[in-house]
Amino acid sequence: MESLKTEGTNFVKLGEDFQGSVKRLMDGLSALGAGPPGTPPAGGGQKEPEKSFGEQFVSGLTTFDSKAGAPPWGDDEIGEKFGVVYEGVRDGMYESMGHLSSKLQEIGKALGSMSKNYAEGEDFSDSLIKQHVPNEQGWSDPLAAPKVSARLDGPAHH
Repeated sequence: MESLKTEGTNFVKLGEDFQGSVKRLMDGLSALGAGPPGTPPAGGGQKEPEKSFGEQFVSGLTTFDSKAGAPPWGDDEIGEKFGVVYEGVRDGMYESMGHLSSKLQEIGKALGSMSKNYAEGEDFSDSLIKQHVPNEQGWSDPLAAPKVSARLDGPAHH
């Protein structure tokens, strides 16, 4: 029972950790201009202040993003083709990773419930075993019942 409970807790934590990792990946790719953010922007989605011409010029020299709003792979013919493939794979990956995270958490919760149900079943069985119910057709005192263990010991040795 304790193993089920412990592993259930571990699965829930694993799912939560995985979910956090997916959000960090999404935020990292978003910062590179390669996808939507994993977490909503702070401040209710307000845009960053516009960069000055000098900041834009320096940014253009130090990054691959030569055009405002262009993806990191570029917006030429090859870049567009790459973008279509990349975005399809990325979006599918985000969806499957999110699904995996929720399923890990569901498994953990199910293991916790299983542990609880198992414990309740054991307690119920134990209470039934400890109950003394008189049996009018049998011995009312189990200690007065004849011993049958001698028959279970095996054949008598002569």
